[in-house]
Amino acid sequence: MLLKNKAGVITGAGSGMGRASAVRFAKEGALLALLDISDAALNATKEQILETVPTAEIICINADIADEDAVARAMEETAGAFGRMNFAFNNAGVMMTRAPVGEVDSKAWERVVRINLFGSFYCAKYEIQQMLKNPESSSIIFNASVGGLIGTPAASDYVSSKHAVIGLSRAIMCDYADKGIRSNVICPGQIETPMWESVSGDLKDDPEAYAKLNRTQNPMRRLGLPEEVAAAAVFLASDESSHITGITLPVDGGHLATNAAYFDWR
Repeated sequence: MLLKNKAGVITGAGSGMGRASAVRFAKEGALLALLDISDAALNATKEQILETVPTAEIICINADIADEDAVARAMEETAGAFGRMNFAFNNAGVMMTRAPVGEVDSKAWERVVRINLFGSFYCAKYEIQQMLKNPESSSIIFNASVGGLIGTPAASDYVSSKHAVIGLSRAIMCDYADKGIRSNVICPGQIETPMWESVSGDLKDDPEAYAKLNRTQNPMRRLGLPEEVAAAAVFLASDESSHITGITLPVDGGHLATNAAYFDWR
């Protein structure tokens, strides 16, 4: 059990990669605070965990990560419930506004950046304050995207925010590596989640077209699974990665390593 008796928080735990990570972290023995903006989604995740790990210690916190005061209270509640904070998986985020830079709605652009970047910053700020109280080392993990490492058409809000999250993680590494806090980033490619389905638009209603889209995203010719991102998050939260900080880890089926993505090249 890689996370036995380690306590921490997973944001965006109500669905997709956050839910899969919550289940996997619980299986690894973690004491978990699940944070999401939806009570119903949180309860569904908690029920799924308890079906597999009936003895799991879980608290659910309804909070909007774009609200700094709510985030501060959530991190204090997490540390108070378990007596410490050893890890944080800052997974919560939203997708892009589909428009080129010259046409995008400014308020929609600001909303995406406020949630993805400011929300990540608020979480990290108050997680660090709790982690500094620990005598043992701690780990902060951000969920960015391959969009944080390359450009994507008609997605300037998302790409800008995810690039900035990687910069934030590296800044934390510089400030706190010698204080026992590691900071790393996972960069998923196209993962089989409700968010990916929303990006796919009407294609998801056409099984043949949707399958073709999914095959052309990376050399492995399939979407990634939320559980595969969860496995990377567990590794970075655990002592198995104790000398790793400041990295970006793609979980993308080879997407970033080829210029063949987006083409039906086989």
